[in-house]
Amino acid sequence: MKKINDIYPKIMAKENLYHSAYMASRGRRYKDTTADFNFSLEEETDRLYKELLAKTYRHGKYRLFTIYDPKKRNIAAAPFRDRVVHHAVHDVIEPIIDKTFIYDSYACRKDKGTHKALNRAQGFLRANRFCFHGDIKQYFPSINRSVLKGILRMRIKDKDLLWLLDEIIDSTPYNDSEKGLPIGNLTSQFFANLYLNELDYFIKFDLRIKYYLRYMDDFLIFSNEKMRLVEVKERTRKFLDGSLKLRLHEEKSQIYSTSKGIKFLGFRLFSEDRRLASDNVKRFKKRLNKFECLFANGKMTKTAVKDSVRCWAAHSKYANTVTLRKSIFNGLVKKKSGIRYLVKNLLVN
Repeated sequence: MKKINDIYPKIMAKENLYHSAYMASRGRRYKDTTADFNFSLEEETDRLYKELLAKTYRHGKYRLFTIYDPKKRNIAAAPFRDRVVHHAVHDVIEPIIDKTFIYDSYACRKDKGTHKALNRAQGFLRANRFCFHGDIKQYFPSINRSVLKGILRMRIKDKDLLWLLDEIIDSTPYNDSEKGLPIGNLTSQFFANLYLNELDYFIKFDLRIKYYLRYMDDFLIFSNEKMRLVEVKERTRKFLDGSLKLRLHEEKSQIYSTSKGIKFLGFRLFSEDRRLASDNVKRFKKRLNKFECLFANGKMTKTAVKDSVRCWAAHSKYANTVTLRKSIFNGLVKKKSGIRYLVKNLLVN
């Protein structure tokens, strides 16, 4: 592709900053930092514009916290004004660079996503006897920032934009001087997807693999020849280690017979069947118990309970879960749960 150039003025334009403030505010309008910024929107936007123009902008300090669902993750939340800058950059350059991504990359992309990845994976499964399921160990904390900057420079010529991208990349709160991107940034998701686009090209064009798809650091390679996948796994390991400074998660990166099904994105896929993974079900039941306690103590509204359950139920319907959902509801009835009537239509229908 032709290198991106002369695009920094579009990124720092006040119209783009106003739009980015709106995008960054969605779902967070009543958070203190968001409300403070929007209360003085014109002044805050003008200050950001002047800092970006003079290149005196410096990324703020992250707020660090840990979540444990579905697994332990260290999250870094950027100040609101920095999230505005993240949007300003992402929303301009992402549509340009996205055109260079392979078709079968499904994470954080318009008109892609989990459910389309599942449909594609099941189609590949039906056509092949074996699958190599690859997973990268500690992906976000392991991304090499120097390698990432090199990848960006292969696509971007604009020096002012590269300065801003470097400022965002180097703002990471991690102690390691070379590795890691903060989980939680819009830009981090984009950078992480771009980073593994190098793997996509290696597998598709160097190894000439037809049946391949990736959802962030979770990827599948299919073949009718098991030994071919053994070779591909070894060459993939060497490419990740040598070119991207990453390691395969050996326990999770295995070769399976597709007749036994494959676990992918919270589902277990078979040729003619699709089931919700057991750990997904366990987490949902645990959340229901939590909702029950919060609702009983007046700390969670009816609307909040229904919205959360509706989201899970809609996701679960991409598998054969009619019996499962009825069973979960019957469990609520059996123990006379206070939320059973709120969620009946969501789980049973």
